[in-house]
Amino acid sequence: MWTRYKRLLLIGMMIVMLLSSCNPFSQQDTQKNGLTVLTVEFNSGAPIPNLFITATDVEKGEIVEDAIGSEEGEATFSKLIEGRKYAIAATTLENSTKNDGYTTIENFTYDATKPYYRLETHFSRDDQELDVPVVMQNPELPHGCEITSLTAVLNYYGLNVTKLEMADNYLPKQKIRAEGGQRYGPNPNQAFAGNPRDKSHGMYVFAAPIVKAAQAVLADKKADLRVTNKSGATQDEILQLVREGVPVVTWVTLDLSKPKKSPKKGWIYEGETVQHEAFMNLHAVVLTGHLGDKVVVMDPLKGFVTYNVDQFFKSYRELGKQAVAVHK
Repeated sequence: MWTRYKRLLLIGMMIVMLLSSCNPFSQQDTQKNGLTVLTVEFNSGAPIPNLFITATDVEKGEIVEDAIGSEEGEATFSKLIEGRKYAIAATTLENSTKNDGYTTIENFTYDATKPYYRLETHFSRDDQELDVPVVMQNPELPHGCEITSLTAVLNYYGLNVTKLEMADNYLPKQKIRAEGGQRYGPNPNQAFAGNPRDKSHGMYVFAAPIVKAAQAVLADKKADLRVTNKSGATQDEILQLVREGVPVVTWVTLDLSKPKKSPKKGWIYEGETVQHEAFMNLHAVVLTGHLGDKVVVMDPLKGFVTYNVDQFFKSYRELGKQAVAVHK
């Protein structure tokens, strides 16, 4: 009888010990495993390997932990605290050493019951073209290459806007007027000269007003994107953006020909007294890929076109290094 009692007592104690130990073991495993961040490409969902990832405590503004992603795009963090808000940021190893900013940043509150966090980035593997949709400017926008290119980039990020919506509602525009045989109009760095719908009198615009158009529509649509004026950027800097999955609206000439200017088509900018010659073959395209000595662009007049990389950037420089990037 006593032996049977002791056996039952022993079994009961073992059960209590096992039950009481379950929670500590679970906590240890959760702490050990922590959070695994999976970095994937925005459109395809394919894992992006070897990114440098940081976790910043939003309230304190301090980096809590950093890690380098594996070949499978996974990085594990073990120092995060349940219920705290963190900013997860991803960049390339090259950018991390240069302190050159992050292409992808997302905020979230850490929940230990959710061991995985999927970070959609606009990085891509080398030699991979970005899946920017083809948006053609004609027939509605014969002089709308710049705003059409921006529309294609916004569509790439999933923003449901049309080229006409962008041209009519968001593009800064100002008419060109004639007085005493002289033409007056806006500085293309401030507004589109004329109207992109007007085949006879529409002219062009440079990067800054396109940035304003992008900022305005992103604010209206409450889109979690940012736009950057990359004018003046070097060839390497722009190609690096494309390698990171960021399409770049780039100003070049039609077919990369030598810039052509016309005094007759030129005008005096508002607030100035000197007439500026007008570019007659100015164009804007979306740079979507870099394959060896070639670049791939979405041309709003032709669709996808491949150019020699050196010739493309020669034209970019000849038109004053105008470029715009939209980032996630």
